[in-house]
Amino acid sequence: MALVDAGGDRRLIEGVCPVEITLAGAVQTGDPIMYSTGWKIATNTSGAPAILFAGQAGNTGDKITAYPMAIIELTHTLTNVPTMGQQIAVADDGDYDATVGANYQDIGYIVEIDSDSLHSRALVCGMIVELDAAGA
Repeated sequence: MALVDAGGDRRLIEGVCPVEITLAGAVQTGDPIMYSTGWKIATNTSGAPAILFAGQAGNTGDKITAYPMAIIELTHTLTNVPTMGQQIAVADDGDYDATVGANYQDIGYIVEIDSDSLHSRALVCGMIVELDAAGA
């Protein structure tokens, strides 16, 4: 099945190489973050790749910890359970999406699915976007 991220109800399970950033727009925990006139939620914008992931929620002007690589827990419905190993991308609205390809910022892979099939974990890495044509 195809992942449909419920958004807004994510947990950051583990992050690597923390950095402190000042936000130029509101983000929720686990959101992909791009730099485009400031740090804000990534929206699959060409030339503004998602390179960090929010360690906590914040609003414009807040300082938060962000990570270039992380394991993010995603929430979905029983009809939208992803497949183990499925590649995911950044959607236009900043959620994670199963649609990958030339016009999307491929961002990571599903690495675990809970037994209740309502949560999955994705390994996400901003560097993947830089290697993808859509992020460049």
